[in-house]
Amino acid sequence: MNKPSFLRDLFAGDVNESLLFPYPATLDARDAEEAKTVHRLVETVNDLVARGVIDARRFDEQEGVDEEVVQAFAEAGLLALTIPKEYGGLGLSASAYARVFGAVASIDASLGVLIGVHCGLGSKAVVIAGNEAQKARYLPMLARGETLAAYALTEPETGSDAQNVVTKAERSADGTGWVLNGRKHWIGNGQRAGVIATFAQTPVERNGETVWRPTAFIVRPDMPGFRVDGTIRKLGIRASTQAELVFDHLFVPDDHVLGEVGKGFRVAVNALNAGRLSLASGCASACKSLLGEFTRYAEARTQFGGPLAGFEITQRKMATMASETYAADAMVGALAAALDADNVDAALEAACAKIFASELVWRSADELVQLAGGRGFVKPWPYERYLRDARINRIFEGANEVLRLFVGLNGIQGPAEELKEIAGALRNPIQNWVLVSSFAAGKVATAFGKRDRFQVALHASLKPHAEFVEKHVAELAKATTTAITMHRKEILQRQLVVERLADMAIELYARCTTIARTQTLIDERGADACAREIALTELFCLQSGRRFRAVRTELEGSTGGQIDDLRRGIAARVREEAGYGSSDALLDVAVPPLPAWSLTRDEQARAVARDRPV
Repeated sequence: MNKPSFLRDLFAGDVNESLLFPYPATLDARDAEEAKTVHRLVETVNDLVARGVIDARRFDEQEGVDEEVVQAFAEAGLLALTIPKEYGGLGLSASAYARVFGAVASIDASLGVLIGVHCGLGSKAVVIAGNEAQKARYLPMLARGETLAAYALTEPETGSDAQNVVTKAERSADGTGWVLNGRKHWIGNGQRAGVIATFAQTPVERNGETVWRPTAFIVRPDMPGFRVDGTIRKLGIRASTQAELVFDHLFVPDDHVLGEVGKGFRVAVNALNAGRLSLASGCASACKSLLGEFTRYAEARTQFGGPLAGFEITQRKMATMASETYAADAMVGALAAALDADNVDAALEAACAKIFASELVWRSADELVQLAGGRGFVKPWPYERYLRDARINRIFEGANEVLRLFVGLNGIQGPAEELKEIAGALRNPIQNWVLVSSFAAGKVATAFGKRDRFQVALHASLKPHAEFVEKHVAELAKATTTAITMHRKEILQRQLVVERLADMAIELYARCTTIARTQTLIDERGADACAREIALTELFCLQSGRRFRAVRTELEGSTGGQIDDLRRGIAARVREEAGYGSSDALLDVAVPPLPAWSLTRDEQARAVARDRPV
């Protein structure tokens, strides 16, 4: 039986409020001992900052983290966060891990990468899919920090598409293991990790035929055929290290297969769901820090006879950053609790939280740079580093464009199956009367508001916003049905339509979690004590509603195809002309193209030369 999903239900027009209400309690209310552990860990990090052991500015300049920091993390248990207690780890819940990760990442994004890759991806893959022998062998050493873990999925050819990795694994001649050939690049901790979770295509039998399916493996740098082919320099998170790994007839014994042969995609997805929670938490925590610095700078910097904080444009930015940070925090809390409970399918929610929070931290860092003016653009002020570090989040753990398609395409599956089933039943309506009548009754119920309404009692300040959510859920369901019936199988190629459906769902999820959190706070503290949270919720819901309506309007226009046809036509011409082809408004002159293409071309040429078929 499939686990329920709040996001998936929204596409069908259902507000499954039982999955969000009441909003989950804070960690100290759920598990006081675990909350103490979180406080201890964060205090350790804060002490390292106070003593100058953690110096984000220095790490950025030297493009590396001091070994002293890694050792301090190991001694404090910061490298054992997600490893079960029986293997020497702390065994933190998803909520506790997200909170610790958020605190670390908000201090230094590079340190967040180190912990996120080690705890949230590499070690997590072994926890999720490892057998008892693999866990007993590797998890204790990872918990002690004797070595770091890495997660080697990304490839030059396919990026982080786990289903279509190009690296191949074939049976060894003696039948005792697998021989891997391929390259992985941009692998965090890759140059120093002693335990690496990786993925390769393996031949498996399906319906009497041999097909290729991804399998997860544990590899070590001491295995013959393993090579680190250098590290890379980056725009941001410069103190973290990403390496290119080469598997050249790398022999991996059978006892290092992680999970089942041909089932590696499941391992990758489960690890990435947890990784998207931690990344969203890191971004939300960073937004809080950025808003604090924005406010301090705006109060201290005087211009035109007063502090910048006194001007309405600055106040608009403050208010927007605060309300959207509150929403991001609400999404993280709801997602973490869902992953802890493990009774829902939170894959879509994880993608939504990652998209929302990663784009928010970029906007917040950009606004801080803008506020600081020239100081925001130069060193030694840290604002340009904040912007550089924030940029990777929209790419990490799945590019946001890909995740939007993931959300949209998975969201429409339920309605698509329902429409397919009812279409078949209508060919013989008498024989299938139960199904037809049930479908019709469901449509009537939806029309009269029986399935798309909040049943939970809401404070008067929240009711108008909940009513708009109900209205917009119905509009999302209608837009979903229209897209399916209009485009049918072609919906897979109508990315602009799917993207808009995803954006509508993201806005709804953000509003629902925000309303749920505020309602719980009101229940606990009373409305008077929650004036701040009520105002943040109201502002966010108003602005989110406007964004929703803008997307819906464009989606309605795209059903006739005009705006999307124009975009496709212009893009085709741009491709044909290899860029901008119109004459210059002042004077046409010859300007050489930017040099980046040669690097991409050379990288692809190397891949073709290796001739590694899937």
